[in-house]
Amino acid sequence: MSEFYRAKLNELLREFTLYLMEHPEFSEHIPDNAQVVLLDRSDPEYSRWAIELAQNARYTDDMPNRPVVYIEVTEMAPVRSRLQSLCIHERPPAYITG
Repeated sequence: MSEFYRAKLNELLREFTLYLMEHPEFSEHIPDNAQVVLLDRSDPEYSRWAIELAQNARYTDDMPNRPVVYIEVTEMAPVRSRLQSLCIHERPPAYITG
């Protein structure tokens, strides 16, 4: 299960980074050098895992009193494809076969 949760964490980190790029003012509410723990309201098991992972990371943290913030993801838009146009061919197209 941890591989699934690691993949989910990576997805949330990517989405959180994109969110911060679009809403830089949100980062003003996060203390400098804070440990950010991303939680998912719709998946309590993942959230418990993320909290445990963050707590374990504190044992090896070079900043023992680092502030911690828990950011709860309460809603996500559906994943959508960015593909805009597709073509079906019966043979490889000419640009491949020369």
